[in-house]
Amino acid sequence: MTYFLLSSSLFLLRQVQTSYDATPRYASAANAFNLRITLQRCHHPYNPNLFDFYRTNFHDRPSKKNVPSLPKKQDDGADAIYTLKSRHQDEILASLRLTKSKNDNQYTFLRSLCVSRKHRRHGLASRLFKESLHHFDARHCYCFASPELVSFYQKLGFTPALEFIEEGQSIPKWMMNSYESMANRNSHKELKLYVKYSPSLITSTQNNLTEIVLLQHHTELSKKTATGWLLNDTQYADQFGEIPVNDFIENRLKLTLWKWGGSNDITYIENQISVLKDDKVYLLWTGGAAAGVAKGSGENDKPAETYIILDGTWQQAKKMYRKITPLWSLPKLSLQGMNVPPSTYVLRGDYSGWRKRFSNNDEGDGSDLLCTAEVAAAVIERCGDATCANVIRSRLDTFQSTFPPKFKGETDTKK
Repeated sequence: MTYFLLSSSLFLLRQVQTSYDATPRYASAANAFNLRITLQRCHHPYNPNLFDFYRTNFHDRPSKKNVPSLPKKQDDGADAIYTLKSRHQDEILASLRLTKSKNDNQYTFLRSLCVSRKHRRHGLASRLFKESLHHFDARHCYCFASPELVSFYQKLGFTPALEFIEEGQSIPKWMMNSYESMANRNSHKELKLYVKYSPSLITSTQNNLTEIVLLQHHTELSKKTATGWLLNDTQYADQFGEIPVNDFIENRLKLTLWKWGGSNDITYIENQISVLKDDKVYLLWTGGAAAGVAKGSGENDKPAETYIILDGTWQQAKKMYRKITPLWSLPKLSLQGMNVPPSTYVLRGDYSGWRKRFSNNDEGDGSDLLCTAEVAAAVIERCGDATCANVIRSRLDTFQSTFPPKFKGETDTKK
């Protein structure tokens, strides 16, 4: 049984406030240039500016003008070009390519990473890598790079493959064959194989885990107050340090990301929906009662295997729902009646009175308006894993406690 979660206006409006630059996790680059930076997934045919960017910045010798290979066919979700761009100047600051391995789609091949010459040493490569991997839903990653970049890749979590081998750990045979083939073709270069594994190497039980799919509007990636990233062990560890083994979420929950960037993504998302194997699909509705909306008890109902959250502002969620036609015919199931804890989310001020205006509870105080992390916690708790739900809520508390006070709802002075 599969559930789709269509977020209500209150649940999503919490993320509208984005007038400040970048996310707190990657603020250094934005502060350095005083720019508003956004992550963008490029689609074929590519803007000529992308080719100009690589011609100018990719090679150490400016005289070399050839451009690295780019995906030549329509984007199928398994091969993508990502860029960081300045919103004010429409300037490409950094770019890379990610490709799912045909041998094992849990592995992603990183290549063509490049940063503008005039904007280097400001953390842009790190930011691009982390945000694009989060969006691309990359579990494990590998690349071929020169030895002088070892410190850079180690900061990103990569380890030379030789170290894994020396410690008695195995590297997939197909990956070693690919590396040897590349090394033979580029014998004049000293390139090494680097591998980045997710915090847990446990993959055999993934098919038995509850799955949450975040169908994200592309603007979520640049919002400071977004909370979906708290479900990703790698991103959380990058921000707050090493995670205790018992707190690994990916051992207990399968997280998948789909991105909505416009009409170019419709076919990909429709294909993802069509391959779901369950006989029944539900659209889980967080708003009040409506025609055809059933209420879940959270006790007698059989837990679902997959939940999909439309993640964006209310207007963005409605647009995604309107454009992705397979969602239309899905029966709806309400979160009401599931004994969900009240929201503790405070990162969006109530200066417009939206909590009272959109709240569906009797008090009208907005305590029923959950952020992405809180909805995920409610879903996984409904499936019987209260421990994982509490880990998610604890991460939200940690994130909010370290957030700049001036952006918290209780001190927001915006009129």
